[in-house]
Amino acid sequence: MTADARLFDLGYRAYEGARERPARAILTLAVFTVRRVLGLGRGARHKVLPAITLAIAFLPALTSVAFSVIADNIATGDLITYGDYMFIIGSALALFAALIAPEALCPDRRTGMLGLYLAGPLDRNRYLLAKGLGVLAVMLLITVGPLLFMLAAFVIAGHGPSVGETPLLLLRIAATGLVTALLYASLSMAVSSLTTRRAAAAVGVVLLLLVPASVVRPAIDAGAPNVLDLLSFPFVVFDLSYRIFGEQPDDNTAPVRELATWVVAGGVAAAIVAGALVCWFRYRRMEAFR
Repeated sequence: MTADARLFDLGYRAYEGARERPARAILTLAVFTVRRVLGLGRGARHKVLPAITLAIAFLPALTSVAFSVIADNIATGDLITYGDYMFIIGSALALFAALIAPEALCPDRRTGMLGLYLAGPLDRNRYLLAKGLGVLAVMLLITVGPLLFMLAAFVIAGHGPSVGETPLLLLRIAATGLVTALLYASLSMAVSSLTTRRAAAAVGVVLLLLVPASVVRPAIDAGAPNVLDLLSFPFVVFDLSYRIFGEQPDDNTAPVRELATWVVAGGVAAAIVAGALVCWFRYRRMEAFR
């Protein structure tokens, strides 16, 4: 049997490729996270839910654009507004938030991939930065993408803003989309950092977005201060969107409408920072892999 044994002396080979800075690993992991969340390069079943969610987000824009093209002599004021659009796609935003961060964070800890990432040029802060950028980029698809599409279509149909009004509107779209994406990404990453199970994280995200509103508003009706409505995260960020666009929602009776704009903006900013800190502290206290 020893006659069949062979020894291959291959030795070690030096790496001859391009040597990038460690920061390049952040961009690489962020791009990989975007591809994973959207199901790119994976089986068809991984693409179904992201495709459905994007379709839900863009469908109102498509419907509004089609209506503006088909209808004759339609007034610009009868078209859907940008603030209303952010409110309408709230369910798609919640669904996307429940899908993105759990898919981006949970599998790495459950399979041990986190240890491999940290054994390379990434440390915990760089890892979280890369994952956060990936999650935020995907969220921007659903917060900014439909609004830009609707703006472009309205301009083509002759219902868009004037040349002088366009830069300010673009700035408002970018600000609204970024703030909304940051809030949903931060809260979903915070919940996802608490468990390794994607299903549990998804349920936790939905509960965090919906339960506080169902609790604080009855409490406000019973005499609690209106500032408690800042815990109704989706409604607060949607109200801030109306204010950024200079619009009035159809329902002006919400408790958050009684608060000053700086209070509403501060509440959204506090929620974003709180979610990021929860995620950061959670990863900081995890067992060291390096």
